[in-house]
Amino acid sequence: MTAPKTFVAELGVIGGRLVSRPRWDVDADGRILRAGASAEFEAPPAGATRDFGRALVVPGFVNAHSHAFQRAIRGATHRRLAARDDFWSWRTAMYERANTLDPDGLFAITRVAFREMLRAGFTTVGEFHYVHHQPDGRAYDDANELSWQVVRAAQDVGIRLVLLEVFYQRAGAGREALAEQRRFCDRDVEAYLARVEALRAAGVSVGLAPHSVRAVARPDLEQLAAYGARERLPMHAHVSEQRRENDECLAEHGCSPTALLGECGFFGRPRGFTAVHAIATDADDRARLRGQTVCACPTTEADLGDGLVEASELRSDGVALAVGSDSNAIIDPIQEVRLLEMGERLRSRRRICLAGDERGLGASLLEIGTVAGARSLGLDHVGDLVVGNAFDAAVIDRRHPLFAEVTDDAILDALLTCATASVVSHVVVGGVERTP
Repeated sequence: MTAPKTFVAELGVIGGRLVSRPRWDVDADGRILRAGASAEFEAPPAGATRDFGRALVVPGFVNAHSHAFQRAIRGATHRRLAARDDFWSWRTAMYERANTLDPDGLFAITRVAFREMLRAGFTTVGEFHYVHHQPDGRAYDDANELSWQVVRAAQDVGIRLVLLEVFYQRAGAGREALAEQRRFCDRDVEAYLARVEALRAAGVSVGLAPHSVRAVARPDLEQLAAYGARERLPMHAHVSEQRRENDECLAEHGCSPTALLGECGFFGRPRGFTAVHAIATDADDRARLRGQTVCACPTTEADLGDGLVEASELRSDGVALAVGSDSNAIIDPIQEVRLLEMGERLRSRRRICLAGDERGLGASLLEIGTVAGARSLGLDHVGDLVVGNAFDAAVIDRRHPLFAEVTDDAILDALLTCATASVVSHVVVGGVERTP
């Protein structure tokens, strides 16, 4: 717990609106008591104010999909492994690294990734965690040993964590898990949910994450959907990242992955459902996803050659968009949301694709990178710097050369379409400044 504090700066975003000389009064628990223009309030007590000076304060970015351990293979997968390198050949290299990690190693690389996230302006991460057991599939004495390492890394760094605990069962329809996948797999749904319950009982924010329709059989998908609805937990899954996944789902179930998930009860739930990637989807799939969220991971999708998410069509069909760093080849929220827009421009040969009807592009991209990610993780108290929310903020240095001659009314557009995370000077999580 920290002492009450007041934060001010030259510019800030409150409720999606750019405010000149903003002020936030934050209580000892890190919650915002008052927010608005400084001129609206009396002077704060002496010594209680943190003035960021010539800076823009925006809500802390939300990373809705991360595999922190994959940070360990950055730069190591760019030599040809097959006649046609793609996601599947990359996956082989990723599996090799996953099976070298012991608890200390997982903690160390997760801490590296989380520190980099914080430095880049991510104040919350949804860690889609699937390296659970020993390499041969045997459980540690504590079946949650590796999950606790992720929790410990987040606590050590000071980033807000939602642990998206993954259920993994098989290599595909009628195929047992491969040797290199065994450490991802729980014995059954009951064993998995026992681990989930132990984490929740210890106060860990948890979401359910069936890995994919490829890795989880239909009866288990139905059981997980029912548990998630009953317990009001966020649910995430990889969906249609590759066309091969669609083909295999059609062969096994006679429908697309989104249709299967809908039949199993994943949609229309209290906390909603997040489909990660959703690249190989069609109009019927998008209609099924109305009211849900798609988490795009543009830097990873580009790195793996996955393709471009149809972001404009998804938004038109009532699907919210969030972003994640996924494989952590790049950790930069500004690049994620910018590449989402630029991918649309390349795909459609148009400009200004993701701007709202009444707001500039920067405001819309900021919402994708903050509010939408928070909602996908079931967090109602982060993503916006308004009264009642946690004061989770990224501070943007307006003295950075990139912003030379940029006017106030263009600052958000310049930030989200031209900058990188190098312009982030400070981060605050729950009213506490963090030093990555």
